[in-house]
Amino acid sequence: MQTLPSQLAFATDYFRQLASLSETFEVSDSQSQPLSFDEGISRAAALVRQQTQQQKKVIFIGNGGSAAVASHQAIDYWRNGGFPAIAFNDGALLTCISNDFGYEQVFSKPIATFAQPGDIVFAISSSGQSANILAGANQANQMGCYVITLSAFKPDNPLRQLGHLNFYVPTMAYGFAEITHLCICHCILDGLMKGALPEADLVEETATPA
Repeated sequence: MQTLPSQLAFATDYFRQLASLSETFEVSDSQSQPLSFDEGISRAAALVRQQTQQQKKVIFIGNGGSAAVASHQAIDYWRNGGFPAIAFNDGALLTCISNDFGYEQVFSKPIATFAQPGDIVFAISSSGQSANILAGANQANQMGCYVITLSAFKPDNPLRQLGHLNFYVPTMAYGFAEITHLCICHCILDGLMKGALPEADLVEETATPA
């Protein structure tokens, strides 16, 4: 007897949905032109490889669960991959900037101080609408950094328009968005560590920061 999706056990259905998202997330470039996820991942890996070879660093920003993703990946990128990486999630820093300038600037202020042209900023937000993530991405763009966005929820969310590469997960569930964002970042790093990425030297095809 065939089992309908609605009759599947919750855990089985949950992991089937998660597996489906790993094959259906979308990638676009700075002109909102679609890329295959293979090409998007390879371009991101090419950026990390080339820019860190030029003494640039990788910066991760996110709130809540996305902050945990940011911290996790900053550690993995420098500890396991040997790439200079940082996340601006120190408690004193966040409360200082929130108190003095407002929470909307908790990432844009550190980026303005510590980022350099050519750095890579991974801006992570499930909704793609967090004011402080948008401000951080805008600040990074103004400074000539490469911006890679990871978002979900609405397909027309504003963060998806701000990156040189934009990864979008078509889900309204925080858990699915955060897990898929984490997997995308891990895929980039693991591919670099194994020498499997980038599949081609695609960094020249990624728009140069203004």
